[in-house]
Amino acid sequence: MKANYNLVKRMNPSTKELLWYAAPSGKGVMDATETAKAAVGNTTLSKGEFNHVMETVADNLVPRIMSGITVTLGNLGKLRLSFSSKGVNNIDDFDPQTMIQNLKFIFSPSTELKQALQTATFELDGVVEDGVKYGSKDSYRMVKNSVIPPAVTGILDMKTQKTDGTLTRGQLTKFTGNGLLLVGSDGTSSGAIDFYQSDSPDTSVETVTIFGHNTDTEVVFVVPIDLTEGKYRVTLTTYYSGTETPLEEPRVIECPEVTLV
Repeated sequence: MKANYNLVKRMNPSTKELLWYAAPSGKGVMDATETAKAAVGNTTLSKGEFNHVMETVADNLVPRIMSGITVTLGNLGKLRLSFSSKGVNNIDDFDPQTMIQNLKFIFSPSTELKQALQTATFELDGVVEDGVKYGSKDSYRMVKNSVIPPAVTGILDMKTQKTDGTLTRGQLTKFTGNGLLLVGSDGTSSGAIDFYQSDSPDTSVETVTIFGHNTDTEVVFVVPIDLTEGKYRVTLTTYYSGTETPLEEPRVIECPEVTLV
């Protein structure tokens, strides 16, 4: 069973150093109606039936718990009463109303519930810093490393010097912009440029993985000569994060539509 967590930056009390710690991913509280809906999912019970059972449990079992009986709550665990008190020398001096204190219920998880913890796998739900939650490490890095989102802002046909998106097949083209460095998932291999015909935008017809120049702001490559003339959608796929650590998931940068001649 998966347990969600957030990475939270807070101070180490011993060293006073800011470190990343895991914290349970708090996602609010379900009210009675929401709890009932979740509990009866994939069953023949209705929410009304569940709520009726829970009301009956509260009415009938709470008095027994208060009397000193430990009750078993299905496969969840056991619930019992606990408190402490002040002491007296003379038994007749004991006043329960003023001397009994720290009255509380103690829940003891069942073997099945403990097993869920022992076999839990952990899944990152987000990154929290300064009260702001980011959906992933990648989105956190993107915000921290660059206020300008990765994008292609300029296209140059290096043969004709045109910048209107008209590209010559078999000739060098230069894309300029931000966050363009094309790297693979290992951080060292090449990323890719894919060409899609505009009338079939979901099927790549050619992929370029060899670049004459490949930096954060410029990518130079040869437009495939075997592509037919016409309009194309172009995407850049990279794991570049702006740091030495590659992204966990690839980033796809959409380019303006180009026309091959």
